[in-house]
Amino acid sequence: MTMPQIPEEKFRPSLDEVVVDLMESIALEEIALSHLMNAEAEKIQMFVGKHDERHDKPRIHEMIELNKMVNQLLEIVVMKEWMLLRKLQMVVEIERESYECEE
Repeated sequence: MTMPQIPEEKFRPSLDEVVVDLMESIALEEIALSHLMNAEAEKIQMFVGKHDERHDKPRIHEMIELNKMVNQLLEIVVMKEWMLLRKLQMVVEIERESYECEE
């Protein structure tokens, strides 16, 4: 089986441009995760504020439900962070190999 031939293109990005684009994509995903976690923190603050001394105390099932939802989101964020770390490690390795080839 032969390898496919990729035709030359005038506008194909350089390796440096690809590395920068990959790093930017990681940074943008990190920003998105920070927004999700901030929104979750605001939700918790609203829940706690809704049940301060002047109002009724939260019911146990409400606290457990909130805790489950926060836990689920944080598990997803941790998995996504791990994937972003692996992506970053791969980008660094690509850059390192490219640098070694130039020498």
